[in-house]
Amino acid sequence: MSRVAVTVRALRDDEIRRYLEIHERAIRGLAGSHYSQEAIEGWVVPATDENVRRLRLNADREIRLVAELDGRPVGIGALVLETAELRAVYVSPEGARQGCGSALVHEIERIARDGAVARLTLHASLNAEQFYASLGYGVLDRTEVVLPNNHRMEAVAMAKDL
Repeated sequence: MSRVAVTVRALRDDEIRRYLEIHERAIRGLAGSHYSQEAIEGWVVPATDENVRRLRLNADREIRLVAELDGRPVGIGALVLETAELRAVYVSPEGARQGCGSALVHEIERIARDGAVARLTLHASLNAEQFYASLGYGVLDRTEVVLPNNHRMEAVAMAKDL
């Protein structure tokens, strides 16, 4: 069986809508066994013109990445250097368990180290906790995040020394 090629690159400005679409497909396709429909609806950021505009503004100065499988974008990642936060890693169902998420995390960690970050923190969804643990992230706390629809969603605060 041949292995598909995973590449990670910077997100282009013209791919913001695709970034949101991958985010939504990943949540809807992979988080349903851990979260209620209300949580999923609050977590998803629809790819509307307004949300694309807001994301394009990039107020937090996220460094955004795309993972591709044989040239097809199937995963996204984001890092905020100023707060040493691994903000996001999402892989759509068609790209899951093929190395895309790990490739995104490794590139985020490389960028963080290059930016003199010694420790990354993140808030993992319950369905992603084992994934991050397998990459060396340890649990700091069991917590909640408040979603845009005001629903409280269980999450896991995690960290890794780089």
